[in-house]
Amino acid sequence: MRAHSLARVSARVVAPLLAVLATSVLIGCDAFKPTDVVNPNVTDKQFLNTPGAGASWVRGTQRQFLISLNDVVVNSELASDNYFNNYTTFSQKFDLPVLEYIDPQVLSIQSNLARLRDMASFGLDTVFARDTMVTASDRAELLYLRGLAKLFIGETFVGLPASANGAVAPWQDHLQSAIEDFTQARSISPDAAARQSSTLAMARAYYRLGNKAKAVEEATALLAGNPTFIRNATFDPVNGPTNTMQTVLTSSVNNFQPLPRLDFLDPKYPNRGTNIQSPIAYLKAEEAHLILAEALLADNAVAAARDRLKQLLTLVQSRSTELVDSRLQLRGRAGGKVVYPNSADTKVAFGPGEPLRDGFVLTRSAGDVRVPVVSGTSVTAARIDAINSVDDGLYVLYLMRQEIFIAEGRRMADLGMRMPVSRTEVLANPNTQDGAPYTQEQVPSFIPNDFGMDAFTYDAAARTAVMSFDMNRILVQNKTSPSVLPFN
Repeated sequence: MRAHSLARVSARVVAPLLAVLATSVLIGCDAFKPTDVVNPNVTDKQFLNTPGAGASWVRGTQRQFLISLNDVVVNSELASDNYFNNYTTFSQKFDLPVLEYIDPQVLSIQSNLARLRDMASFGLDTVFARDTMVTASDRAELLYLRGLAKLFIGETFVGLPASANGAVAPWQDHLQSAIEDFTQARSISPDAAARQSSTLAMARAYYRLGNKAKAVEEATALLAGNPTFIRNATFDPVNGPTNTMQTVLTSSVNNFQPLPRLDFLDPKYPNRGTNIQSPIAYLKAEEAHLILAEALLADNAVAAARDRLKQLLTLVQSRSTELVDSRLQLRGRAGGKVVYPNSADTKVAFGPGEPLRDGFVLTRSAGDVRVPVVSGTSVTAARIDAINSVDDGLYVLYLMRQEIFIAEGRRMADLGMRMPVSRTEVLANPNTQDGAPYTQEQVPSFIPNDFGMDAFTYDAAARTAVMSFDMNRILVQNKTSPSVLPFN
């Protein structure tokens, strides 16, 4: 007998969690009284008849979003050239990069995204139908969260079932379905910030689909409505979920190390104490500028693209920075496999034969270092002014994308890498087949193997660090590949 697909969720499964969760997120509210629940094994019927069940379901779905975001961000960053797993209990294979369908992290990400999508659907289709107190904002929020689940699936996987025990749908279908949810959410939401979130999420989905006209339309609308827009994922240090990426960036036990040329951006999520967690700005106006600049370069409008990138730079430079005590970040000197530079006088070359440059490595052992906590970049106005071709413009743009989105789980998609359908799904779902193309990872042939993306040569005496590969250069060289640079 085959088990149910990962994509199935029910109130019978999730409601017990919500009953516990509600004690922290809704205590003191009349909408839900967890103390009224005598039996913690809440059934569908009991939960659906609870006053304010809809609002409680929204809270639980928001919590599942944070869990899913954590899973996507940490593992996508690990699989990219942004970070190396120098000393943690996380996957050692993703760094290679190897994204096998038997990997438990592939299963975890797929399960969490399917659960997020189906929790939102169950709320919209079943929970809300029984609750007269449900608002337009509640409906819009669940549509938006369902759209985010589909967006992340479309960015991360080669394909997944769109429903429990369904056939595997390609990633493009998930992105198109996400756009439908965002469109509906925007149409009914009474909140301007929520509508802007859907607008930027649509621009992001259209971008990945390569729909230049629609991506430009939505990006333009976002900047017209809110040129400094940010949508943060906010974590709970007491009841959870906490920000997993913060843990692996700031702990001496769990230690992801950034590529030395990205060192100045780390840690994006500082440890601010036991009672606060750093948020993740998973949608922000910078993306709209990047989409518009890439569209201009696709149209050979180099001068206009330069102007757009300078507008982006102005926004990035306006974002917050913080002084952070980063001495716990041992840079591989205790327990790690690789020793990383730890001195501001280290010069960095982006690749073999490239010039050595200052300003990329921080001296963490000295105490406080200043880091950007929303967006940062090494690109200057002078460098943007020097862009003289489409390819050079694309190189600068993708460098800025990498630096601006670091630690946000975006780089793996830009590199054209995708995870396969989990083998557990294949074993459980009668509409899947072992050995089908979707059981294989997508790693473009131009991606270096054997930890190549994370590799560098460090001369501690000479204070130099030379990257083995400049992946942004490689992306531009392979811009005609269907896996990368969606507008080319």
